[in-house]
Amino acid sequence: MYRKFGKRVIDFTIALIGIIVLAIPMLIIGLMIRLDSKGPVIFKQKRLGKDRKIFTIYKFRTMVDHAYEIGGIANSSNDARITKVGAVLRRTSLDELPQMFNILKGDMAIIGPRPILPVEFEEFEGNEAYCRRHDILPGLFCTVDIDYRASASRELQFDMDLEYIDNLSFANDVKYFFQIIKTVVSGKNVYREEK
Repeated sequence: MYRKFGKRVIDFTIALIGIIVLAIPMLIIGLMIRLDSKGPVIFKQKRLGKDRKIFTIYKFRTMVDHAYEIGGIANSSNDARITKVGAVLRRTSLDELPQMFNILKGDMAIIGPRPILPVEFEEFEGNEAYCRRHDILPGLFCTVDIDYRASASRELQFDMDLEYIDNLSFANDVKYFFQIIKTVVSGKNVYREEK
């Protein structure tokens, strides 16, 4: 029951409340991004969703405009493309807040496998087990965030995703949520260099 209906209802409710409560802070963040560098406030990118369908993810922009086209994903805190405001947003995961709109739309959940770029899954196309990570909605947070965040290898991340799917429950989601918040507040392992 939770997997089919309850999780979606709870995720939608939490996201809606979050948007209402955090509306002013998000507006302030948007203004800070505008003042810090040229470009849009919201960064949009195509990611793999449930059933491997492509959707557009929303994030606060943390790098210079068109940064991904210039040099791909930022794996280092010293990446010159990261803006001053962006560095703070990344460290605190505040750049992820716009994904609450993705949750309202039904593209994402609060907790689930993190949505990755289509190109990042190409080498795992033939792995039937890893393809299962797309059986559920991707999440704003995932279990790999508890200890590793961006420092985890893809294989470790995917293995943890499968374990999460196999043991999906309300009790586990509550437990993981508070564990992840603790890790995010600590500001650790934002980049792969921080292993």
